[in-house]
Amino acid sequence: MAHPRTLASLGQGQPVARQTSVSDDLGRQTPLGDVYLRSLMRSQLRLGLAVVGVLVLVLGGLPYLVFSTPALRDGTLAGIPVAWLILGVAVHPVILILARVCLRHARSNESDFVDLIERS
Repeated sequence: MAHPRTLASLGQGQPVARQTSVSDDLGRQTPLGDVYLRSLMRSQLRLGLAVVGVLVLVLGGLPYLVFSTPALRDGTLAGIPVAWLILGVAVHPVILILARVCLRHARSNESDFVDLIERS
């Protein structure tokens, strides 16, 4: 048997450095895998906060718009107050559009994350 220094100089005594992939890091919950997951979670959180912010601005601004405009506040359409129509009916398409935008961007974030994992 050779001396450990001889083996080390020949590269036989040291463990072979192997290339780890991101999916291995994620599966083994290494610090690098945690960085990737936190990055995905941060991007999803930013998306969620942006959608909620738009929703609050739009839905919070509608009552102000309706009650500050006399034509909208006092008007009626087919016997139904316009304010009720705006606040009760026009809100739903806004929510649906925001939900579709959020879903599309969330899928895009996840697809980018999967691409990153597959590339490495």
